[in-house]
Amino acid sequence: MKRIVLHRNSIVRWGLAVILLADVILAGLNLQLDRSPHVQPTDLNRLALLEKSYRADNARLERFRRELPEDEKQWDEFFSANFQPYKAAYSAISADLGELSRTAGLHSDAITFNQHNPDARGLMEVEIATAVEGDYDSLIQFLDKLEHSKNFYVLDSLTLASSSAGKLRLNVHLRTYFRTT
Repeated sequence: MKRIVLHRNSIVRWGLAVILLADVILAGLNLQLDRSPHVQPTDLNRLALLEKSYRADNARLERFRRELPEDEKQWDEFFSANFQPYKAAYSAISADLGELSRTAGLHSDAITFNQHNPDARGLMEVEIATAVEGDYDSLIQFLDKLEHSKNFYVLDSLTLASSSAGKLRLNVHLRTYFRTT
């Protein structure tokens, strides 16, 4: 009987040793988990909002990618319809501005052009400077005709001054664009 009790005590001791060893291992794991970084609820909310923003950006980019071929087609149509080829454009612009000033009853000065390098699409910006002379009503007619011209102009600045014989002088600075392709 003593032998059975000794054997049982031995089994209990080994069982306790295994349980103590497991406790030490679990305590070490718990200590290691306490040292690892924790994510706060505010950080989780911020990350969720950031993920939602990224998903929305991705959806917009996908829509942009799908619509790009149609946009390219519309750009090409607009480009061809509204911008003249640069080889004939200078004379066409000179003739157009001369005609606009004549039909408004104005005397026009020489037209100067300042050409910039073409962009990646082959669109070349050209600055135009000219002056016209006449009465106030004629200047207003000229500006109206300029606004409704078949050519594309961006009006940068106007300077009004008086000239000889009581007429007004309007210095006009414009921009237009020519296509190189």
